[in-house]
Amino acid sequence: MIQINHDNCIRCGLCVHDCFPGALTMENNRPALSAPGNCIGCGHCIAVCPRAAVRDDSLNMDDMVLIRKDVTAGDLLGLMRSRRSCRHYRPDPVPEPVLQALLEAARACPTAKNLQATRYIAVTERIPALLDAALEALGQVGELQSKTATAPDELRRAGNFIRWRDLRREDRSFDPMFFHAPLLLMFVSTAENARDAAGAAAYTELMAAAIGLGCLFSGYFTACAAGSQEIHRLLNLRENEQVVRCLVLGWPDIRFQRTAPRKQPDLTRM
Repeated sequence: MIQINHDNCIRCGLCVHDCFPGALTMENNRPALSAPGNCIGCGHCIAVCPRAAVRDDSLNMDDMVLIRKDVTAGDLLGLMRSRRSCRHYRPDPVPEPVLQALLEAARACPTAKNLQATRYIAVTERIPALLDAALEALGQVGELQSKTATAPDELRRAGNFIRWRDLRREDRSFDPMFFHAPLLLMFVSTAENARDAAGAAAYTELMAAAIGLGCLFSGYFTACAAGSQEIHRLLNLRENEQVVRCLVLGWPDIRFQRTAPRKQPDLTRM
């Protein structure tokens, strides 16, 4: 619950001004938690106070740093444009401190009510088993599509799915999904919190680019995970959980020299 140290408080009212749910109000010219039931635990009152006079013992009050503005908009845009989907990885493992840096970026992502309901699964040992399960699932999809599809692109995709599955059965080194990366990072949540998990993955990918890791969003895997009981078993997913994003991570075995061209944004002004 929010507590205010009135010895430190200068009665500026910033915490009240930024309390969107209206849990804090000014009473007798000083802030007070007048409607505790309205508090959503967002921490804005703590972050905005210039005198560190607000605290919440249900949160980790040591988990804060002073905000600095070192990164320019140009630097950030340059990083965003320079990242590329990586499909060539060195076998070197991703060290634990680097994984922790990625998780720090993930949990920095904003979530509704500061809920932070995303769960993370780091996979190293079970990558081959997940690859087997995913390609088996894709093969089944391909067989179904090959019987019903009429468009050339759909037929080509169905053929690829079947071929990938069959090649994996014959050659254990064949990997058209994870590309021999040493780490998979799963972003897992319930359906109602899927947007938060997707945001956390986007933050993580930018941190990976800043560190120098190669990264790939595996859309094929997340699609397979949605309907594969074997993948659910391998990941020990709870009954109401889903894999929202899968990041394929590792040190890149390729170097890009320039950004790729992008289409102009389709903007509607109203």
